[in-house]
This record gives sequence, structure tokens and C-alpha cells, in this order.
Amino acid sequence: MVQSGSPIYRILYRSFQTSITSDTLDVVIDQIMNKAIKNNYAVGITGLLLAAKGHFFQVLEGETREVCAAYARILEDPRHQELHILSQGFARKRLFGEWNMCAANLTATDRSIVSALRSHADFDPQRISAPNAERLLVAVADHQRSAMPEAYI
Repeated sequence: MVQSGSPIYRILYRSFQTSITSDTLDVVIDQIMNKAIKNNYAVGITGLLLAAKGHFFQVLEGETREVCAAYARILEDPRHQELHILSQGFARKRLFGEWNMCAANLTATDRSIVSALRSHADFDPQRISAPNAERLLVAVADHQRSAMPEAYI
């Protein structure tokens, strides 16, 4: 778990997956994860990446400078397009402090996760509010935590 004496800064954003990601999504997520885990560990960033219905949702949390620098790199990443910040600002605590990055690909079988939005039948990534996007990512994190052996948390 990452601990820091500095205030926690959090960015929650949504982006469209480009054609680069849609054909080989699992491979692309693995590539993103391998690089993100290493880079984020070095600078104390934690977070979660979710692929759902042609979109990425991601939370980055850590020191302001590091989170903003990571987001700037994502802006240049050809796997993302039309990035939109849903929320940003300081937070009292990390939501995803045990992961330098965790990722999930939300599928139709993940109804229990989507139901955290209380409107899974109408889930529209382009119209999701910041609170609902955060609730979705927290639900995904809770699902990941329950699926992981204690040794990996």
C-alpha cells in the first residue's frame, strides 16, 4: 500500500478507445498495465483502469505533479482519443491505494458491477456522471479485491 505525507490528488477521466485498442483490447490492456505499474510505482501513483463499451475510465491518484504528468502522457497515447476529465481535485484518502494500477475489461457478464450504478440496463459511458463513474470504479475495485488471494493485496 502506498503511503504519502503529501495531499492526494485525483483525476477521473473517460476516453474513447481507438481502433488500435478495440481489435486487441486484452493485449493492449496488458501493455498498458506492464508499463503503468512500473512507472506509477516509481512516483507513488495508484489507480484503476476500466475498459467498458468502447471507452476507458481511469482514476489516477497521488501527488499533484505526478498525477498531472501521467495524465499529460495519456493525452499523447494513441490508444486514447477524446479524453474528458469527469472530476479532479484533492481527496482525503486513496480509493485504490493497494494498486499502482489495476485494470479490468467490463463485459456483459459483469452485471453485479454495473448494478452498482443502479441503472445497468441504461449504462451509457458518454453520459455517466462523475459520481456514478467513481462508484463504478469502486465497485470494480471491490470485485477485484474479493477475487484476489490475500497474498496479492
